[in-house]
Amino acid sequence: MAASTNSPNDGLTHDKKTYIGNLLLPLVILLMSGIFYVQTLDFPSGEDVGPAVVPYLWIGFTSIFCIVLIYQASMRKGKADPKPGKIRFVALFIGWIILYLIAIEPVGYFVSTFLFLVGSMYVLSYRNHRIIFSVAVGWLFFSYFVFANFLYIPLPIGPILSPFLGF
Repeated sequence: MAASTNSPNDGLTHDKKTYIGNLLLPLVILLMSGIFYVQTLDFPSGEDVGPAVVPYLWIGFTSIFCIVLIYQASMRKGKADPKPGKIRFVALFIGWIILYLIAIEPVGYFVSTFLFLVGSMYVLSYRNHRIIFSVAVGWLFFSYFVFANFLYIPLPIGPILSPFLGF
C-alpha cells in the first residue's frame, strides 16, 4: 500500500500561505478602523447624537466583520486565496482612481466622474456602449439629486460646465 501524499489539489490540507490574503486584508481594515476611531475623538461632543455617531457605527460594524473574517482565515475556513493575477493591471487601475480623485476639483465632479465611469467600464471589458452611457449619466443624475437637491451638498462644477450652468 502506497503512502498517501497530500497534494495542493486534493482539498485535504492547505498551505498557510494560501490564506495570507484572507488574513491581511481584514487586519489592514481593522487597523484603519482604529485610526479612524482615534480621529473621531477630536469631534465635538455635548449632544446626545453628535457628529461622531455615524463614524462609530461604521467603525463598529466594520470591526465586527473584520474579526469574523480574521477568525475564518485563521481557522482556514472559506475559500483559499486565488492564484496571483495581473498585479500590473491592479496598479494601473489604482493609478486611474487616484487620477480621478485628483481631477474632481479642477475639472469638476460631473465631467471627471463621467469620464471615470465610462473609462473604467471600458477597461474592464464591458462593451455595450448604450449601457455604459446610461449608467454614467444615471449615476450623475442620481448624485446630483441626492447631494445637491436633497442633502444640499454642493458638488464641484469645474470650469468646463460652469459657463453652461451659470456659475
